[in-house]
Amino acid sequence: MFVYLFEAKSIQSYLFQSGKLKDVIAASERLDNLVDETSTSILQSVIASAGLNTDLLDDELAESSNTIHFLRCKGGAFYCCAQTQAPLIRLRSLWTLTLQQMFPSLEYTDALTEAETLVEALDLGHQQLANDRNTPAISFPIATAPVERFSRTGRPSVRMSALAQREDDGLNEVDIDTDLHRQAYQSMNMREAAALQDKFTPEDLKGTLHYPLDLETDFLFDDEQHGAPDSDPSKDISLIHIDGNGLGILLMRLKNALKNKSDAELRKGFRQFSRALNQATTVAAKAATQYIYDKACYRKDTRSSDSTQMIPMRPIVLGGDDITLLCRANLALEFSTRFCNAFMDASKDKLSPLFDDFGFPKEYERYLTASGGILYQKASHPFTHSHQLVEALCAQAKKRTKSVVDEGAIGPAALAFHRQSESTNDSFDILADRTLVHGDRMQMGQTAYFVDSSTQAHARLAQAPFELSKLKRLVAYSASAEQADTAMPPVSIARWRQMATAIAQGDIDEADIIYHRGLSLAATNQKKALEELLDNLTPDGYQRQNWYWVNQQTGEQYCLINDLLVLHHFAEPMKGNSHTNDKEVTHG
Repeated sequence: MFVYLFEAKSIQSYLFQSGKLKDVIAASERLDNLVDETSTSILQSVIASAGLNTDLLDDELAESSNTIHFLRCKGGAFYCCAQTQAPLIRLRSLWTLTLQQMFPSLEYTDALTEAETLVEALDLGHQQLANDRNTPAISFPIATAPVERFSRTGRPSVRMSALAQREDDGLNEVDIDTDLHRQAYQSMNMREAAALQDKFTPEDLKGTLHYPLDLETDFLFDDEQHGAPDSDPSKDISLIHIDGNGLGILLMRLKNALKNKSDAELRKGFRQFSRALNQATTVAAKAATQYIYDKACYRKDTRSSDSTQMIPMRPIVLGGDDITLLCRANLALEFSTRFCNAFMDASKDKLSPLFDDFGFPKEYERYLTASGGILYQKASHPFTHSHQLVEALCAQAKKRTKSVVDEGAIGPAALAFHRQSESTNDSFDILADRTLVHGDRMQMGQTAYFVDSSTQAHARLAQAPFELSKLKRLVAYSASAEQADTAMPPVSIARWRQMATAIAQGDIDEADIIYHRGLSLAATNQKKALEELLDNLTPDGYQRQNWYWVNQQTGEQYCLINDLLVLHHFAEPMKGNSHTNDKEVTHG
């Protein structure tokens, strides 16, 4: 049995390399069409050009020695096999040539292996993929010393094509990938017919709902901005990246469940799993997008008769078990929470029937969870480095996920968030040390929290202090006087903000004084309510000291003031849209 494996790598870096939103959008739409089980995908075009016989579009294709069978074909990766080597060599040769022409600087790994059985060939292939990641690859064009480079990406520049120059931004030369993206930006009908955005759009909204292409003209940053073109709303935006938990665990269990099956059953099992996973991700994305539509749907220009409906988010990636998108800042946390909850439910719904057919042991989890990062920043900040920060936040959330489960088990969903107030090229670790740690004594946030435990099937999570709902209750209580004519809480949002300023100046004692001054003015029942909220956020191994916590072994101190203030600042709108039966669009 011969196997060919292909995986696109560093997709986020590739998408954001120029820092221009129009290039990100065009690149994401182009990449979404790279690998898919459709007649219009680039992979199918290569197969047709090579004259190969495959089951990419037909699962029931008759078996033959020259037939290529696919085990996976989603998310920028595909795995395929054949009983002879020649068709795979032909596919590999034309496929890699096509990538060089269409995506010159896209990083990828591939492997062609041979073994007695499909399982053995797959194992060898994955070993080669791992080795290939550490092998430097040459990409063309090569930037030698005399070659001029495009300042945004550092890659060799070429003269812009006539089609790309229609997007006049004062440039005559860009790198070859950017030129191809801008050609696509002009020629692809992305607003009306884009496969990527359709994966996010609820079924009953397809054809009527569109996504912004330009942050300056299309994106509604603030509810109050509508109808006041001269206003200057706070142009905050969020970059969201969410990735599945436990995919490797389930794949290993799937492999073990099918190890005694025939190669045909093994192929079918892996392909069904890949499809089910992609369906679960799509279902969850549509459910979360429905929330944005219900909350903040708007018309681009109310002064015209155009009935185009838009929402303040822009899909960037949906493949396999992960998504990436831009979203209005005050909607990002709820969108992410709803996606995580819907993803767990949808994965259970899609995967459970397959696991029953494969003979999965009953004690195994029959679902996946998802953890992710939310980066808040100004829309004017370049996106070149943002993807690295949001991926680091996703990694922080995954650490939190793994902290409450044993190795080999699927952990609960978690989200990490951070507000970036300035443009920087620093790593997240350096940025966190600079913005969250003050006076070498106090860390002002924990960043990563579990999604509401009511949707989780993890007993230990119910007692976990790092739960988003518990922090939300503290925020709501601290802001209670802002929402109604009620007594001022012992420590209001304004008082927390004063404490944050004192800590940033290195004066923790002053922050302590501000806290106790608030307590002295509060009634007994108010102080008790605050104490209970803070106690619920106390983790194992820590002791609460009024408003902060101390590690009993290391003496490290931390508080949640930064997380509390970020959560309050980017709270979702209090009032949502209500769409009438005639689908009249209102504004959140």
